[in-house]
Amino acid sequence: MKPGMRIALAAALAAGIALATRADGLLLAGAILIGAAAHVAAGRGLVPLIRSLVPVALFAAAVVALQWLSGTAGYTLPMRTLAVFLLSTAAFRIVPWESAAGRLSPESRLYAVGLFLLFVRHFSAILIDESRRTFQARSLCVNRKFGRGSFTSLAGAVAAVFRRALARAERFYAAQSISGIV
Repeated sequence: MKPGMRIALAAALAAGIALATRADGLLLAGAILIGAAAHVAAGRGLVPLIRSLVPVALFAAAVVALQWLSGTAGYTLPMRTLAVFLLSTAAFRIVPWESAAGRLSPESRLYAVGLFLLFVRHFSAILIDESRRTFQARSLCVNRKFGRGSFTSLAGAVAAVFRRALARAERFYAAQSISGIV
């Protein structure tokens, strides 16, 4: 697929994100299906898509549980979360980052937006790799997934990932504010 077509498709997905934040019912279900289909069409298989959806689905289930406990049970917010996740990650996956970065002129109005998106993409990749390494190291150190000390080890690993992510996010924001992007 040509870079221009990929950028147009990513823009359409971004427009779908804006629509999904306000939609409900069948329109929201359609946005979820379009996001999932875009992932599969982008060359990502169904199994990796389902694996990436597990944490977001758990978050959505926690939101449903909290809404149910508060007496305001609904499905719109968790469904919007799933739709925005699927559409935004598909848009990020489809954009030809290498060629798009070279085409933006510093005088362009889109330069700051493109630079911000490149930074977010780079930061996300670093965070994913760091999380993967942390949890892989934990799995090599812990004898059993369940049992004595395993929950403490998991809590320590999650806390370490959050601490490092927060430190990186602060440095990321400081770098953006110094360069005038924020």
